[in-house]
Amino acid sequence: MVLIIVVVCIIITALAVKCRSLTNRNDAYAQQIESLEQQISEEEGRGESIESFRSYTRTNAYIEKVAREKLGLVYPDEVIFQPQE
Repeated sequence: MVLIIVVVCIIITALAVKCRSLTNRNDAYAQQIESLEQQISEEEGRGESIESFRSYTRTNAYIEKVAREKLGLVYPDEVIFQPQE
C-alpha cells in the first residue's frame, strides 16, 4: 500500500512540474504573439505611409519639385538669381 502511495505521489509531482513548464511556455508564446501583433500594426502603418508617398510621387507637384531640385530645370519665363561667391 505504501508503495502505491509513493508511486502516485511521484506521478502527481511529475505532472505538476510538467504543468508548470507548459504554463511558462504558454506565457512566453502569449508575449511573442503580442510582440508580433505590434510589429504587424507597425508594418501596416509603414505600408500606409509608403502608399501615400507613392501616390504623392505621381503628382505634378512632386515631378516639378524633383525637376527643380535634382535636375535644375526651370520654366522658360523664369529668372533665377544666384548669390555671388
